[in-house]
Amino acid sequence: MLVRIALAALGLSLAVVPQGEAADREALRIVGSSTMYAYLAEAAENFGRDTPFRAPVIEATGTVGGFKIFCSDIGLNSPDIVAASRRITPIEEEHCLSNSIADVAEFKVGYDGIVLARSLEAPAFAVTRATLWRAVARSVKTGAGVVPNPYRRWSEISPSFPDTPIRIYGPPLTSGTRDVFVHMVMNAGCDDLPVAAPDALVRDVCGHVREDGAYINAGEDDEMIAKRLLDDPQAIGIIGYGVLKRHAHRLQGLPVEGVVPNDEALEDGNYPLSRPLYLYVKVAHLGRVPGLMEFLERFLSEPMIGPEGRLFRSGLIPMRDDERGFVQESVRALKARAGGR
Repeated sequence: MLVRIALAALGLSLAVVPQGEAADREALRIVGSSTMYAYLAEAAENFGRDTPFRAPVIEATGTVGGFKIFCSDIGLNSPDIVAASRRITPIEEEHCLSNSIADVAEFKVGYDGIVLARSLEAPAFAVTRATLWRAVARSVKTGAGVVPNPYRRWSEISPSFPDTPIRIYGPPLTSGTRDVFVHMVMNAGCDDLPVAAPDALVRDVCGHVREDGAYINAGEDDEMIAKRLLDDPQAIGIIGYGVLKRHAHRLQGLPVEGVVPNDEALEDGNYPLSRPLYLYVKVAHLGRVPGLMEFLERFLSEPMIGPEGRLFRSGLIPMRDDERGFVQESVRALKARAGGR
């Protein structure tokens, strides 16, 4: 079992980095979520300017790609941190374990939401998870059975929707945003399937995004999706709430289940497509990579992730006081236990 150090009270068994590697390197390395890239980049810039350490090297690989790289090697040439827009999966844990990565510290950072963004030049309309599934799914269930998605225009799904083509810019398979979207939205397509439906049918209806041009794989970078929406006002983009907030003067978020995505709705949990964000850290790298512990302390501090923190101003939704206190106590416990390395 992979040890996810999430509780300050848990014991910590430090894994050993293979001998013969350099005791340190110039900067710590972070891979993972493109949603978290802007938050990490802002913190990294300040860290490199205000401390004796170099700014971390950050690669927006997507959550899936980040875990793949993070779990491939325990050595010092591998990433120290993976940023994730969802929790690590059992398969990813097994990948880590197969490469001797048994001690990983998990820290919740805050909350974000998946939003359906559109140019302010286009009219808004409210959607539900069920209607989103009909717009995005490769196959849908109709009175005639399960068929390839026949919907080409929003008005074909509901007369109240605009009579415009369905064109959705979204993330690729390597994205944690895509994973969460499938889990939260696409599974709505399973609600009226028979309990004994064949596995192949369930997979086709519930989890597969259409590939006929209505859903456009727009890459990992939410900022690029935002730019495409400005050039294509009739389109919709699947992006993180933080990006919408940074472009609020040009983009709008469509209501989902009657709830408009905003700070209050995400903070109180009313917005149906909200999600937590995480950092995962190789415990074996503590004391071996300059600035790793110091960056964790700074990134998870009150001035960064608190309700008046820098990252809130950039779009991060802060955790409750007790959640933040728990995370910060866990950081202190990790530092104390790893102090001898």
